[in-house]
Amino acid sequence: MRHALLCGAVITALTACGASDSSQASLAHSSKAHTHPKSLGVAESVVDPDSGRRGSFGVVCPFSHRNEDDPIVFPDESGASHQHDYFGATSVSASTRWKSLLTMPNLCKSMGDLSAYWAPTLQADLVDVDPTEMAVYLRTPTEADPSAIVTPPNGLELMSVRSGWTCARTDEPTAQMQYCPPPSTTRLILEYPDCWDGKNLSSADHYSHVAVSVRGQCPTTHPKMIPQMATEIRYELKIFPKDTKYALSSGALDTAHGDAILVWDQKVLAKEIRSCIKRRVNCDLTWFTSIQG
Repeated sequence: MRHALLCGAVITALTACGASDSSQASLAHSSKAHTHPKSLGVAESVVDPDSGRRGSFGVVCPFSHRNEDDPIVFPDESGASHQHDYFGATSVSASTRWKSLLTMPNLCKSMGDLSAYWAPTLQADLVDVDPTEMAVYLRTPTEADPSAIVTPPNGLELMSVRSGWTCARTDEPTAQMQYCPPPSTTRLILEYPDCWDGKNLSSADHYSHVAVSVRGQCPTTHPKMIPQMATEIRYELKIFPKDTKYALSSGALDTAHGDAILVWDQKVLAKEIRSCIKRRVNCDLTWFTSIQG
């Protein structure tokens, strides 16, 4: 049975970063303040004018909870991180490992997606703001051959490489949050690496096991192309005055970033990739998939 995704939205557009083949996903955390190396730039719009010829699919994951943990950067160190908002898996903490996500309750609106997603908490005049949901999109990287895409393994850890703020999918994101007049919804868009070394689920610096494609090609050090992922966190800020000062628990708005531990029912994920991405179909629906082989 299929359920409408993202209010009938056009699926996200992720374009390859104009970086060298050696460019990596450079958003590793290094302290409670989570100081990040320089990101690869501002995220692209989630509207893809070429979406009719590039396969994609997605799922909505409602906001679950928040805490000061980070199971990737500070495993087993409760309270060591700045505050994070979690989406999908319902009880993620510093002690969470990917195998525990296989049985953890999950709010994502697909029986296949068991992942944990998180990002710093948005604050309005120092007051925590509850996001409404996160939309997770997966698609063919720009200029890539969809037949080359492989199913990402369970337990793969990802950190975002680009971020941007926007009011609607048709707007170009900016590094700073824009004022979104009603009824627009404020959106934080985060983009993730799309090349994997084919061996490691994580790395000591949290990003060396993955890389970013360039013009549809993965570097030889990271030869496995995986679906390009973007997450879009949605906030309803209409109750706040126009002059409200916003920040993130990680610092200024340009410190926006996201983390994920990917865990899927592998049969469901493989079918999504086969049915949507490899067939160049824009599946703007998410569903409780009935596996037919």
